[in-house]
Amino acid sequence: MTVHGHDVAADARRLIAEGYISEHALQAVTKVAPERVSAFLATSGSAGLSSDQPPLSPDESARVSILVGHLTVAFDIADDERLRAMLEGLTGECGFTLQNISRLTHVPVDEVTTALHDPGTLAAETKYALALRVSYLINAANQARAR
Repeated sequence: MTVHGHDVAADARRLIAEGYISEHALQAVTKVAPERVSAFLATSGSAGLSSDQPPLSPDESARVSILVGHLTVAFDIADDERLRAMLEGLTGECGFTLQNISRLTHVPVDEVTTALHDPGTLAAETKYALALRVSYLINAANQARAR
């Protein structure tokens, strides 16, 4: 069995070069200081031991890796699956019930339930409204979390 490391810095450089994100946005989202992000982006993916101090702390590295990972596969995920995952996040991680989501989004609970189990059967307008409103709820929950 061979284990290959993943070069997050290379993926980040590619995303920046291809215009998917800017270095400034990477800094703003991850809250990593600009000089540390620049140093990270300048690293190579070559394996081996080094006495050099890594450009990012473990926490910073995790935040950058998570964002880069999500952006790298962002459009490989179908919109219906993305909507389902958003609803699963609100129910599983945040503790919202489908009734809560229904009331907060003004989408009938049976349509919220359908979106969770079989989103492909819903009208595009319903999925659009639900996705926008659920996105807002996720943002509100994320902003309210302990830091």
